[in-house]
Amino acid sequence: MFASFTTDAVPEKERAEYWQEMAGRAFLGLRTERRGRGPFFGMLEGRGAGSLSVTRLHSSAQGVFRGEPEIARASRECFFVAMQLAGICTLRQGREVRRAEPGDIELLDGTRPGELSFETDYERIVVSVPYDLLRPRLTDIDRAVGHVVGCRQGIGALVSSYMRAFAQNVLPEPVTGSASDILIELLALACNAPEAGASSDGASVREARRHAVKRYVERNLADPSLSPATVAARCGISTRYLHGLFSENGETFMRWVLSRRLSRCRDALVDPALRARGITDIAFAWGFHDVSHFGRAFKAAFGMTPRDWRRVGRASG
Repeated sequence: MFASFTTDAVPEKERAEYWQEMAGRAFLGLRTERRGRGPFFGMLEGRGAGSLSVTRLHSSAQGVFRGEPEIARASRECFFVAMQLAGICTLRQGREVRRAEPGDIELLDGTRPGELSFETDYERIVVSVPYDLLRPRLTDIDRAVGHVVGCRQGIGALVSSYMRAFAQNVLPEPVTGSASDILIELLALACNAPEAGASSDGASVREARRHAVKRYVERNLADPSLSPATVAARCGISTRYLHGLFSENGETFMRWVLSRRLSRCRDALVDPALRARGITDIAFAWGFHDVSHFGRAFKAAFGMTPRDWRRVGRASG
C-alpha cells in the first residue's frame, strides 16, 4: 500500500482545508490549525511495512489536535511513533509538555487525546504501530505515552538511527516483518528504560537483539538451512555477536534452535488434525533432515521416542 499527496496542485486558499482532510485520513482523524501568514504547503508519502505503516511528511507551521470526537471515529487502535527530521515539535499527551528536536522519538497513543505544535516549517517520519503489538511490551504505559526519547546517546541513539533507516528503505518480505519486529522491540526498550547510564543501555540493546533473533528464528524454524551465519546476516549482526547473545544466558544458539524445533514436533505429534501425517514428515516439516538424529534428540529431551509420545497422546485424547 502506498499513498502520496501534496497541496501543490490545490489553489492556495484551499490548501489548509485539503491538508486537514488528507492528513486526517492518514492518521485516523485529527484537527489541524494553520500557523503563520505565509502560503501554506504540505506533502505526505505513506506506505505499508509489514504490520506497520510509514509516513513521511513536510509541512508549514501548524497545530495538530486529537480529541475525543476524532478518537471515537477512528477505525482501529494504534500508536504513532514519530521522529523529527527538521523543526521542533512541542507535544502534550497527558499532563506534561515535552519538546522534540531533530532525531528525537515521540510515542503517542492514538486512543488518548493530545496536541502537537510546530511553530516553523517541519519534516518528520511517523510510524503507525498496531496497539496489540506494542502495548504488551510497555511496562508503564502512562509513563511511556507522550514520552520523548532523546537521540544523543545510548538506546535513544540506536532507536533513532534504526528508525531513520527503516523509513528510508523498502524491504521485501519476509525481511520487512523481521525489521518491523526489531523496531518494535527497540521502541519498547527505549520507552521502558529509566534514566540510566551506558552500561544499562548496552544491556538493553543486547536484549533487544536477542529478542529480534528469536522472533526471526521462530518464524523460520521450518527452514532446514537455518544456521548461525544465515540468521546473523538476516538480523544485521556478526556470527560472533550472535553466539555471544546466547552464551550470556548459558546456552548455544543451535541448541536453542533444536529445542524449539523439538517442541514444535512434540505438539504436532499429538495434534488431532495431523493424525494421518507420518512422524518423518512432521520432523522434516520443522527443519530436521536426519530422522535418526531427530529420534535421538527427541528421546533425550522428553524421555520417550516420538512414536511412544504419539501413542500416549492418542490414548489420553
